[in-house]
Amino acid sequence: MKFRIYALLASLLLTACTGSTVTSVDKHGGNVYALPAAVVDRMLVDAMSAEIPKGELSRGSMNYPSYSGDVMWGAIDTDTITAVARPAVGRKIDGTEVDGFVFEVSRYGTAPASGKPTAKRIHAKLQADAELTGTGAAFVRFK
Repeated sequence: MKFRIYALLASLLLTACTGSTVTSVDKHGGNVYALPAAVVDRMLVDAMSAEIPKGELSRGSMNYPSYSGDVMWGAIDTDTITAVARPAVGRKIDGTEVDGFVFEVSRYGTAPASGKPTAKRIHAKLQADAELTGTGAAFVRFK
């Protein structure tokens, strides 16, 4: 009887899916990057392809720039990593509002050991590249 319970618990743990999201804004604020959609799209591809082979990336089905790809851990555990640029409004230092994007990277699946660090690295690259453009503005709201 104990063996069956342990076997059931083990199978649940092995097949349980989890998810998490890394974003550049939270309740304390963050940045919106006033960049054209084509530039943001290119940044997403570059950041994702640094971790996932470009041939394995697929364009997301959202109305804004997004890409997805899978990472493996072991033989059967997979996490799907999705990087998106959500349309948002930011406020420049002079008080004017600008349209731009906020970067978010999420992961979902059964391989958090590989998925979480991969999502964090992709988000860090997106943030670093966006900061280099000098187009950051304080987050106001999502569009």
